[in-house]
Amino acid sequence: MKHPKHILSDYWGKLTARLRKECDALPRKQRLMVVSVMLCVFVLTAFFVFGHACYRIGLGQARHAVEVEHIRPLDLPKNDVKSLTPSAYDDAGMESED
Repeated sequence: MKHPKHILSDYWGKLTARLRKECDALPRKQRLMVVSVMLCVFVLTAFFVFGHACYRIGLGQARHAVEVEHIRPLDLPKNDVKSLTPSAYDDAGMESED
């Protein structure tokens, strides 16, 4: 029994060979016409998708509801440090040695 990967590969190879054979059988102008039609369908589909996306953006439907979260103050542990009072400094702004 063949591995499924080989079965798919064989099928894809046969399909590619048949498509290539059919395309080679077409006259040059007809082949150009087929490629041109396929390109036009692709371009029109791309414009439709792009235009529809722009339309939805214009309506505001594409915008997700974004809630602004403000920065909250951190819960820091309280230290047992006494606050400095002006009397802890002498007149020169230096800390006294008391």
